[in-house]
Amino acid sequence: GQQLTAEQSAKLKEHAKICIENSKVDRQLVIDARAGKFAEAPELYEFYTCIFKRVGIMDDNEKLQVDAIRAKAPADLSKEALEKGIQTCAKAQDAGAGKVGFAAYKCFKTETDIKVEIPEDQ
Repeated sequence: GQQLTAEQSAKLKEHAKICIENSKVDRQLVIDARAGKFAEAPELYEFYTCIFKRVGIMDDNEKLQVDAIRAKAPADLSKEALEKGIQTCAKAQDAGAGKVGFAAYKCFKTETDIKVEIPEDQ
C-alpha cells in the first residue's frame, strides 16, 4: 500500500469521470457520500459498482477482491486495522446484486479505518 501518485490520482479521476457518465449519478451524491452522507440511490450503487470494478477491487460478478483491497490499502494503516476492516466489511458481499460496491464503500468509510478515496471527477 502507498500514497497515490499523481498518475494514480489522475487515473482514479478518469475512472470517476467514466463512472459518473455511465451511472448518470448526480455528482453531489458522490460528494455527500465522501463526507459520510449516503443516499440510497440506484445511480450511486451503479457508480460504486463501476469504480470498484475499474480499480480491480471487485470482479465482474461483484465479488470483492480481498487481495486487491490489501494491496491498495494506505501504507500507514496497520495490518491489524486492515484485516479487521476487511472482516468487518465482508458482509457487504451480501448486500445484493448491484449494491456490493456501495455497501463496501459505506462500510469501509463508516465502520473501519480503511479509507477508500473515491474522487468525483474534479
